[in-house]
Amino acid sequence: MAADIQSKFHFSRELIAGPIYRKYEKAMRKFWTLDDMDFTQDAADWQRLTDDQRNGLLGVTTRFLAGEQAVTDELVPMLSAAHALRRFDWIMFLSTFLMEEAKHAEFFMRWHEAVVGIVDPDEIAAHWLDRSQTVDPTGRFEIKDVLHEALPHYGGLLTAAVAGGDESDIERAFMAFSTAYNAFAEGVLTMPSYEIVIDTCNGWGAFPTLKEGFRRILMDEGRHITFGTEACRLLIEKDPSYEDIVHEVFDAYRGNIVGLVEYQKAVPDLDLGKYQTMKVRHYRNRCREMGVTPDETLIDQILDPTIDFVVGVEAG
Repeated sequence: MAADIQSKFHFSRELIAGPIYRKYEKAMRKFWTLDDMDFTQDAADWQRLTDDQRNGLLGVTTRFLAGEQAVTDELVPMLSAAHALRRFDWIMFLSTFLMEEAKHAEFFMRWHEAVVGIVDPDEIAAHWLDRSQTVDPTGRFEIKDVLHEALPHYGGLLTAAVAGGDESDIERAFMAFSTAYNAFAEGVLTMPSYEIVIDTCNGWGAFPTLKEGFRRILMDEGRHITFGTEACRLLIEKDPSYEDIVHEVFDAYRGNIVGLVEYQKAVPDLDLGKYQTMKVRHYRNRCREMGVTPDETLIDQILDPTIDFVVGVEAG
């Protein structure tokens, strides 16, 4: 009887002292809203841009708008898995995670509406840069859409694993989902894109609120990334064979990290080599946080100047 009663309570001194609960506490302390953000100067800056500048910037920002909506929509399997694995601290943090991703989506919606005057799907879609435009002319690497293809795929596998109820299956599926999202998409692939927008704003002397939004979003994303990598580290400590899953996911979407994709090349006159070097730094950091050995071949390919993806050229 006593054990039954105890099972109704989840807090413990160990949980409260743990790294995931501390991330929850930090998320609550660092809460921000859009209420104090003024888009007036950004709207004025938009009016003085050339058509080429507008199209280049929208190639990036519309991707962020779609991406933040996608991750908000695809996070539910992580919550279900945390519940199935009896990780109450993970559930607590994920409650802030989901809210923050929704807020990020709202920020980009507000920016596009207030600054550009577009918000409905048909208006946004007119500026969408399709992933199929990015190709490796040598045909060595396939470029895929991680957020809009990989997350639903791995989320479906995680949902099925939770329904099946086998703890090992749930852990393996969680590893794949978290690697694809927290380590790969958030932790490596998207990082150069933040810097591309910030560098563009600085170079043009424009869009202070867009820059401020990115600063706040990056503050949140740092917690999201390290939640995922810490969760993966804990699972790998439990079963070292799970490290293979990390490399399998990175291999499956290798092309997206090796080269810069279409929206990342949308703004001219940026130092593209800077963003490749940044990828390597973030990749090494994610591997260190998860406790896995980096793939040095992947690092060499990222830094190889002869591997340069282009937009609108057929492979072969």
